[in-house]
Amino acid sequence: MDRKKVLLVVGFVILVLGIGYALYWVFFKPSSTVTPPANFNAGELPGIGQGNVTVVNENINADNNTLPWQNYIKDKVSDVASGGLTKVDKIVDSDIKGLTASQNGLQYYNVNDQKFYRINENGVPEQLSDKLFYKVDNVTWANNGDKAILEYPDGSNILYDFKTGRQVTLPKEMEEFSFDASNSKIAAKWIGNNDDDNWLVFSNDDGSSMSLIEPLGDQSYNTFVDFSPDNQIAIINRKYVDAQRQEIYPIGLHGETLRSFVVNGAGFDYNWSPEGDSMVYSVYNEDTNYNPNLWITNGKTSELGDVKVSLNVSTWPDKCTFAGEDGMYCAVPQGLPRGAGLYPEIAERYPDNFYYINLNSGVKTLIASPVGENGSYSASNLFISPDGTMLYFTDTNGNLQSIRLK
Repeated sequence: MDRKKVLLVVGFVILVLGIGYALYWVFFKPSSTVTPPANFNAGELPGIGQGNVTVVNENINADNNTLPWQNYIKDKVSDVASGGLTKVDKIVDSDIKGLTASQNGLQYYNVNDQKFYRINENGVPEQLSDKLFYKVDNVTWANNGDKAILEYPDGSNILYDFKTGRQVTLPKEMEEFSFDASNSKIAAKWIGNNDDDNWLVFSNDDGSSMSLIEPLGDQSYNTFVDFSPDNQIAIINRKYVDAQRQEIYPIGLHGETLRSFVVNGAGFDYNWSPEGDSMVYSVYNEDTNYNPNLWITNGKTSELGDVKVSLNVSTWPDKCTFAGEDGMYCAVPQGLPRGAGLYPEIAERYPDNFYYINLNSGVKTLIASPVGENGSYSASNLFISPDGTMLYFTDTNGNLQSIRLK
């Protein structure tokens, strides 16, 4: 036998012995016996010995209405707005709708008890009527606050006069109302079964003597029904010039298109000043990271859009309120992300600071960082009390809140 064959036989024998030993180790080798300690009892956890724990009998939750952060900032919060943390007081602990300011004071609809209220001169809610109004969806007030058009989820509309108790049913096809300066006539959208049946209409407040202003078509989203303070403009329509600009068309009661103007951005929205001397509007564009930016322009019909000045404030008109013709208060979200102008609802996630803006100089003054029982606030529907001492707003829950200005 040659040497090569001998090596193969020896290797095979070693391999067989190794496999045999491995099988023995895994399957046949007896296991070791473990002897438990003398104090071991099966099914019981071992003891941990004598501890040294100090028991505290003090009630650390003595004040259940105060959160830790509230204690921390308590001495830093001012009762009156002075440019820093400012105390917020809840006026109505309920979802409200149709908040407006009139000669009678602040007025609103309480969703919970389904009644209308006003805030009296002492800052206390009192009923406008003891009548119940079930599930009102939207409220449009006359300028004097004496009557309102109530829209319901099923499309029903009624005019209700809170002074006389008179109630009139309006056509279901009407929506998005606006009262003129006389408080006796209204403009609205008439929405039919198809685009060709959609119109802008004008009538008495009870729906009588209706006339057509002009076709609405499929442009409802881009059309605002809103009388100007001088009563010359009833409709505002916006159209794209290009991706970064929109053209604004004011329309009169007889369908006459007044002089238009172009704004540098999209998402045009606006508010008139009380006397109509100015219009404040917001748009967004690439230069603002597609976040809203406030602008001011001449508001008189003959001068509308003549001069446009950026206020460099990143918020929307519905988060502002005028304080006369020369100034306004605005809730300005802190740290809006890029693109917030396209999705205004995202602002509810960001706390607001309140600013006063001088509309003549453009100077912005921080007046308050509101804090209350829920921490910071995202505000909308801002209104000033008739004496100028209180700033009212609604929070994201629809509750009516206030801060003291003076």
